[in-house]
Amino acid sequence: MKLRIHDNSIRLRLTRSEVTGFAANGRIEGTLQFGPEASQRLTYGLEAVPGIKGICVRGSAEHLMIQVPSVLAREWTATERVAIDGQQSIDGQGTIEILVEKEFRRLHGSKFNPDLYPNPLEVTSA
Repeated sequence: MKLRIHDNSIRLRLTRSEVTGFAANGRIEGTLQFGPEASQRLTYGLEAVPGIKGICVRGSAEHLMIQVPSVLAREWTATERVAIDGQQSIDGQGTIEILVEKEFRRLHGSKFNPDLYPNPLEVTSA
């Protein structure tokens, strides 16, 4: 799972096996260890939550979780839908843009990875 943070936007990209694991467990996590201390890590992930109205971010300095409604999570994992996106208001201080997407194969310069989704721009030969 890839995490990208830029200003007030956050994006997760998941491979096929990660989407399958998320579909089965309703949750997937990754950890960035950026120093030798146990407190020097950021755990991040995606979680399906029943009853919430839209995509949102929850967490603390060491834990960041993107939450999506369970119904939307089931639809995203079971169909060809590419992404779940939305905005979260930050108490009068703007918004955060949230994007969760399936990771496509790159068109140039990388080895074939069967765990990535086929790129819709790939040219297929008959």
